[in-house]
Amino acid sequence: RAKSLVFVDPASQALLELIERVAPSTAPIMIEGDSGTGKELVARHVHRLSSRSGPFLAVNCGAITEQLAESELFGHEVGAFTGATARREGWFEAANGGTLFLDEIGDLPLPLQVKLLRVIQEQEVVRLGSRRPVPVDVRLVTATNVDLGDAVSAGHFRLDLYYRLNIVQLRLPPLRERVGDILPLARHFLA
Repeated sequence: RAKSLVFVDPASQALLELIERVAPSTAPIMIEGDSGTGKELVARHVHRLSSRSGPFLAVNCGAITEQLAESELFGHEVGAFTGATARREGWFEAANGGTLFLDEIGDLPLPLQVKLLRVIQEQEVVRLGSRRPVPVDVRLVTATNVDLGDAVSAGHFRLDLYYRLNIVQLRLPPLRERVGDILPLARHFLA
């Protein structure tokens, strides 16, 4: 069991057992939970328990500007836009063979959701300014603190992408729902 996850409460233990069952698969995982519940720690644990030899990379989709998001995720070629003076691989290429954690996936703009869906389906990226696809082998773990079902209903998130990302859903309960973790967490942070 991971030292970084302090999961003592029965609800946390049940979640940990589920994590340990799904981590070795290649299925995309969606982690739902309030801000500060430890979604990235869970994603890292999933990566540690997987057989993936590549890196674990985390990207906060809410922190990337819409103008730079495509270049950040998929890379770009020289001259693809003003200031693109060198070829650059995106997060997908950088995470090849490993796990890419896309936090706050609900903040991804709709045009980028279409491109992300294509990357998932084709398992390849096309850098901005290029026509040549680059194969990628990436396990996706996404996280959100909003109800993506509501976002789909409101037209802010694509239903087809939601179905592709939500193969395995892990709900990370807030601390108030796993009170058995409070004292062990306090001891962990004090140590």
